[in-house]
Amino acid sequence: MTEWIVLFLAAVFLAAAAAAGIWVYMRKRYIAFTDQVCQSIDDILAGRGSGEFEMDEETLLSKFQMRLKRLEEITVSAAKESERQKLEVQSVVSDISHQLKTPVANVVLYCDTAMNPALSQEERDQCMKILKGQVEKLEFLIQSLIRMSRMEQNMIRLSPEPVPLGEILEAAGEAIAGKAKAKGISVDLECPEGLFVYCDWKWTLEAVLNVLDNAVKYSPEGGSVSIAVQPLEIYTKISVKDRGIGISPEHITDVCRRFFREERAGRTEGLGIGLYLTREILGKERGYMKIRSKPDEGTEVSVYLLRKSFGCMENKGYK
Repeated sequence: MTEWIVLFLAAVFLAAAAAAGIWVYMRKRYIAFTDQVCQSIDDILAGRGSGEFEMDEETLLSKFQMRLKRLEEITVSAAKESERQKLEVQSVVSDISHQLKTPVANVVLYCDTAMNPALSQEERDQCMKILKGQVEKLEFLIQSLIRMSRMEQNMIRLSPEPVPLGEILEAAGEAIAGKAKAKGISVDLECPEGLFVYCDWKWTLEAVLNVLDNAVKYSPEGGSVSIAVQPLEIYTKISVKDRGIGISPEHITDVCRRFFREERAGRTEGLGIGLYLTREILGKERGYMKIRSKPDEGTEVSVYLLRKSFGCMENKGYK
């Protein structure tokens, strides 16, 4: 009997010792696990990355590490996007300030000049005429910035529908006629009759007008601008060609950036957002734009508009 009691106690002691050993071992493993997880989290929060993870092993630690790695990627991506948006806001504020600076300074200057009691009535009238022009420039700039902002924030909803292309081109031609006449520029239009495109009438007119306005603006006096239309299988191509100052090869893609203007175009009035708005409008209508140009030889801007809506105009007879 005594022998059985001794064996039992020995077994209990061995079991307790084994349990204590296992507990100590597991506690060390747990501490090491939590230390490594906490260290990884601290590294991620400090921007030092997630360190070396053992992704190949199917362990509890590796599962935690994979999720931490994913968390790190999301955090880094969010931080980069936040920084990008911050820089973009700073760039927009800087660009707007630059655009507003000159007309505002002119308004202040001519206001002060017009208030001079020694001015003759003729000189005062001239100041008021210049003031009116500067205020009109400010109004145009502000309206352009509002359109640009609404477009970028997706506040504008385009309503594409079948539209006679001839009507858009005629409206654009009429809008630019005064400026073209003042410079003695002829505008030639070739457009097949009965041609429809699938677009928003108002905003497509804005896009085409921006291109046509640039063509007239950068053409020499007595020059010419041609508008040619070519129906393709999916798109209708509208080419606006001028023989103006052209664009340097390295700036062909830059001219579609917001507020970008070549140094050689600085003598011509402009904001640098016309082609930017055109590209944004066309993108929302699933169209696109191409530019070909050579310095001092002219520029050709091709606008591509959908001939019909994908899948919903196939059997409605639109040309």
